[in-house]
Amino acid sequence: MQMLSRVEVVERMTAADFFRDAPEDRKAELIDGVLVLPPPWVIHGRLHGFLYCLLAGYVEERNLGQVLGSRAAVELEFFFALEPDILFISKDRLHIIDEKGIRGAPDFVIEILSASTAQNDRGSKFHAYERAGVAEYWLIDPYGPAGTEFYQLQDGRFRPHAPDAEGALSSVTVPGFWIDLAWLWSGQDYPPVRRALNTILGAL
Repeated sequence: MQMLSRVEVVERMTAADFFRDAPEDRKAELIDGVLVLPPPWVIHGRLHGFLYCLLAGYVEERNLGQVLGSRAAVELEFFFALEPDILFISKDRLHIIDEKGIRGAPDFVIEILSASTAQNDRGSKFHAYERAGVAEYWLIDPYGPAGTEFYQLQDGRFRPHAPDAEGALSSVTVPGFWIDLAWLWSGQDYPPVRRALNTILGAL
């Protein structure tokens, strides 16, 4: 007698569902149709604050576009709506921002890794950003350089992007912006944002 296998159907949330139903009081992401609510971590928040203020201050100073933080939802695909930790959209592409979120790929995305998010940041989200055409993607481990990776989009694929011999990493999408990687892992004692920003601007 032929046995019929039982197929379990799981209904996936769409990006449209996410923009309508996602919680407004905390970070949430739609990853391949599944709603994910990553827990907050203090070490993650401290590094996020430093990098966000540094990049946003630079972009504002140079009038290059818009920097947004982790509560800005980005619609990438039918089953993907992500909230990157930090994102940059260049001035000539600001039309992709509307009152509810961002409709399309940012130019530059930074994700700060944690134990609960690293697999998605390196897996499903990595490939969704790549398919959508995000030009630059930084994955930063707040605990040290071993898990940190930098990518730029070339011929439709993310390729590794390395710092120079002095440990400075230059952005490929934000003209003139760079960071000294030593700032990120100095015992979590980040330099004052204004001092770091003046260092970057002074080198131009």
